[in-house]
Amino acid sequence: MIDQAELLMREGAFEKAKLLLSEIILEDPANLRAICDIGIAYTETGENEKAIRALLHYIGNDDSNPYAWEALGCARFRMGDVNLSMENLRRSLAISPHNASALRNLGILYSIIGKKSDGLRLLQKSIKLAPQDYRNHYALNCAYRDLGKNEEREKIFERLLELDLPEAVRKDVEVSRIRMKLGWD
Repeated sequence: MIDQAELLMREGAFEKAKLLLSEIILEDPANLRAICDIGIAYTETGENEKAIRALLHYIGNDDSNPYAWEALGCARFRMGDVNLSMENLRRSLAISPHNASALRNLGILYSIIGKKSDGLRLLQKSIKLAPQDYRNHYALNCAYRDLGKNEEREKIFERLLELDLPEAVRKDVEVSRIRMKLGWD
């Protein structure tokens, strides 16, 4: 059943995964894998307080999972704790330096707090590690926007539009591209 929940998570069906994971935890409250997974699912669905509680419990028993640290960092960022968020994301990368998702999230965080060149470097590295992940290109687009690098941004727009994007993201990219060309963005 846990494999099924993890498959649902990979497909982005976090609500369904949470239902399965809740059943697993009800049957076996000590199932750390399910606790970690539900913490990650809570992070993905914006239930950040629940995510933090689940992930802290998990990490208290096993602090070697980079994805748990990454999810904890994301949840803490959404709760407004930038310092702990950065610490958690760095911990994730210390365990797994080639985790493109953690690189992207830390790059975004650096850009937000004004360390734009550090953020840009991490975002570029995340793309090299996961060139098919549209989220990496999208984040890099935002970094280039903030730095006023429209030529680089145009290349990212072209690459984004070649990828299989969710419809809402595709529309946002198209609108952002028009705004940039008009000088509005």
